Amino acid sequence: MKFRNAGSILSFCLALAFSLAAQEPPPPTLDALVQSARSSYAKGDYKGAGTALEQAWTMAEQFPLDHPKRYEVLKQQYAVSSAAGQYEDAEKYLQLAINWRENTLGRDNPKVAEDLTELAMLCRNLNDIPRGLSILQIVSDMHVRAGGMQTVNFADDQSRIALLQMDDKNPERAADSLRTAIVIRENVLGTDNYALLPELIRLGTIWVMLRNYDKAELVYRHALVIHERALGPGNPDLIPTVEGLAYALFGQKKYAEAEPYYRRLISLWQTAGGKEHPVLALTFDKLAVFYREQDRRDEADAAMVRAEAIRSLFYASGLTEEALLHMTRGETVESAQLLHRAAAALDPMRPEHQDLLSQIEANLKNLEASRPNPAAPIPTRKATPKSSRKP
Repeated sequence: MKFRNAGSILSFCLALAFSLAAQEPPPPTLDALVQSARSSYAKGDYKGAGTALEQAWTMAEQFPLDHPKRYEVLKQQYAVSSAAGQYEDAEKYLQLAINWRENTLGRDNPKVAEDLTELAMLCRNLNDIPRGLSILQIVSDMHVRAGGMQTVNFADDQSRIALLQMDDKNPERAADSLRTAIVIRENVLGTDNYALLPELIRLGTIWVMLRNYDKAELVYRHALVIHERALGPGNPDLIPTVEGLAYALFGQKKYAEAEPYYRRLISLWQTAGGKEHPVLALTFDKLAVFYREQDRRDEADAAMVRAEAIRSLFYASGLTEEALLHMTRGETVESAQLLHRAAAALDPMRPEHQDLLSQIEANLKNLEASRPNPAAPIPTRKATPKSSRKP
């Protein structure tokens, strides 16, 4: 294309620039930026969410001081910063959001109490427990003024106060706060309501920590009744309650009452993950301690052997899986070494080990057969065979 003069060139350039500008997408709206931030936040992309919210806040600042978009952006900035572990930034955004609600809705508005509660819990991450407790007391007073002490809101406050009191290493006061929360929930919801369970289990844990085993027993029995009524006696979700009750009875030397609950605990773990569930090893360890306390040595030894067998099987299974991975890569030597280590960890006299031992032997034979020179042995680490022990 030929141009006759400079004016024609300038006109063409301006026309081209206007054409390109017309084709550019319009800048994102505030709502689009907020939605983009939510999408990034849901994917764990906190940096992307934060960038979108910074742009959104630049727009929101142009709105009137009482515009709800200002609060919406600030609360999202708080959520993103908190999730990213940037707690000081999170506090800054949350405090600005609280100020917006106090100025717009009034200091006694229930929504202000909600944000203050979040600020109090954020204080746990900031390691400022005294401030968190002070804020929760303010929230509690607001709830009392609004509806009295016999409300779910006040029970929630006491439950959260107990959390911070435990952080403050004050279990006695935490127990008092939890008992208050539980009594209120019983009055409002009923004595067998499922909502009581988390606090009953927490209170039982505190009583065990303080070695108040008789109080712990009462709390765990209450929790077990609720749990069984809701889920049935064989549901694995009963595990924390059954274990707590067993230990509370053990602490009081009520051995005859405690033993069925330890046996039931084993059954629940087997239901949850099978007869060789790794956590079962810990349960058999506890059972061994329980029997030794009563000088029932044979039963204690049997429990310890069972725990060791489960741990060995779990360890050998992991080595075998790693060996199979090396086999798929053609790494014969590494695979054989791992298989021999797995075999050495197992006891051929134990029935539960025999299936895995057979698999290991078959895999070793396959390795030998697949080698170019099967006559030459595969170099392996020397392993001391596991001595057989009778359960």
